[in-house]
Amino acid sequence: MLQVYRLAKRYGEVWAIRDVSLRLEAGSTLVLLGQNGAGKTTALRCLSGLLLPTSGRVLVGGKDSRLEPDAVREQIGLVPEVPGLYDRMPARSYLDFFGRVYGLDPGTRARRIERLLELFDLAEAGDRWLGSFSKGMRQKVALIRATLHRPPLVLADEPTSALDPDSAHVAWRYLEELRAEGAALVVCTHNMAEAQQLAGEIGIMSAGRLLAVGELPELVRAAGLKKHREVVERPTLEEVYLAIVGNGVEHEARPA
Repeated sequence: MLQVYRLAKRYGEVWAIRDVSLRLEAGSTLVLLGQNGAGKTTALRCLSGLLLPTSGRVLVGGKDSRLEPDAVREQIGLVPEVPGLYDRMPARSYLDFFGRVYGLDPGTRARRIERLLELFDLAEAGDRWLGSFSKGMRQKVALIRATLHRPPLVLADEPTSALDPDSAHVAWRYLEELRAEGAALVVCTHNMAEAQQLAGEIGIMSAGRLLAVGELPELVRAAGLKKHREVVERPTLEEVYLAIVGNGVEHEARPA
């Protein structure tokens, strides 16, 4: 579903990301883990087509984002960390507008919008202007907007950063539902607990580079933690992350 080859983005003399390669199959999850400034958001924006990379290739469903940008965007749902909503529109009207943009028929639009507003506890607020919504409510609307058309690839940047624990649980459960239906998920976070909960593959980023990609057992081997007697038999993701970032050595857990 997603193939990325040596993706790089430079601003002047500064490389925001460089030499990022990865591959993700349909129905799979990749969590990009890294501190603020590691390059996660830039990578996601390049994958979505919001940013034109300095070099490299992005293929979504076999289509090249440089050669067929519109066809690639149709297959993507982007959930930004900071939602850009139309504040002077009611939530229902706003979502209906995007449903029409996505080409959904009126019946499908209505059913999905009502179901998701109910799921995210927004049904009673659905006719209020978005400008009156709290930060958490706005983040929920952004998640609904990005996935209303059931895209085969969902890119989510810190999708639960403004949500309370109960709402975050609902959001993760919904993303898991999309994955179970065949969507590929790329989720950026710096929350170790969330990253481990999502399972799937984990990519560890630092200073714009993807240092390692793989499931947790692969990352444990990449970190070399089993060679150290002082580390427990099953190292935590935090221990693995700190070891890989501390070493700063790129590890080819799996060819892209």
